[in-house]
Parts: sequence; C-alpha cells; structure tokens
Amino acid sequence: MPLSHSSTVPWYRQFWPWFLIALPATAVVAGLTTVYIAFNNADTLVRDNYYKEGLAINAQLDQDRLAEELGLSAKVVIDDLSGEVIVELFGAAARHDDLQLLLIHPVDQSRDMAIDLTLVAAGRYRGDLGAKPQHRYYLRLQPADLRRQQGGDQAPAESSQWRLNGEIDLDRFRQVLLEPASADS
Repeated sequence: MPLSHSSTVPWYRQFWPWFLIALPATAVVAGLTTVYIAFNNADTLVRDNYYKEGLAINAQLDQDRLAEELGLSAKVVIDDLSGEVIVELFGAAARHDDLQLLLIHPVDQSRDMAIDLTLVAAGRYRGDLGAKPQHRYYLRLQPADLRRQQGGDQAPAESSQWRLNGEIDLDRFRQVLLEPASADS
C-alpha cells in the first residue's frame, strides 16, 4: 500500500482548538471585568467603622432627647431658584449664632450636602445651596461644630448638642417642619 502524502494543517490554523480556548478565555475576561466594576463602584451604604457607629448610637439618642426637652422645632424652606435655604428655629434654646443643615441622600453619599447657616434675625437663619438638590433627602439640623469655630480641640458645650431630623421630597415640597424624634421609640 502506497502511503499517500496528505498535507496536514498545523493545529493553530484549525478552528476547533481556538474555539475550545476561547470559551475559558471569555470567562476569565468576564470575571476580571466584574472585579474591576466591583472595585470601582463600591457600595457606600456599607460602612467600615460600623462598630464605632453602633457604640455612638446612645449619644445620638441623647441629642434627640435634648431637642425634645428644649421644645425645639424648625421650619426649613429651600428655594431652588435663588439657591437659598431659610430656617426658622423655635423653642427654648433657639439662640445659636450658626447652625448646620445636612442634606443626606438616602442612597448616594456623593450627593450629601452640608449647608452652613448664619443668624440673620432672632431665630431665623440663612444659607446657600452649593448645588440644586433633587428628589428625596433626609435632613438633620444641628448647631455648628464649636471645635471648628474655635479652632481648638475642646469638646463642644453639652447644652448645644441637640439635633432635629426630618425628610423632604423636593419633587413635591420645598418646605418641611422638623420636630424632635421621640428617642424612646
């Protein structure tokens, strides 16, 4: 029997080896892409220092209790046309030179805003928005940090550690009444 001399094509020029290599290679590329996306779009809802925040919950409840004891409430008006925030503070301890209003976005921490409010009349404060907020926000009104004002390391006076919390949907409303949350519930 004579041997026929057939031309054999090298393996790297055939379809099936490349097809079999492409399947796991595609899975590796998809896995690396998923890891890249996960690291660049980390969820800001999970906090690294959750234990310390858990320990501080009693101090936060004390701030709510103090606001309730002082009979504090505040009317917050947000004017998106002028970029102005007006706060009227009512209650026994409504005598602060500066307040801070925090607009906390429920999902995206990068949309959070801190607005410094200055006293313009008795119990009336004014501040400027840096950007136009949209949709829903949690609000927190508190005295401005005394350590920042004084430039020192001493703790703020105990009587000034209150806060008022609330929520606003800026698609529907431009003003809200903040009242002390019941610290016992």
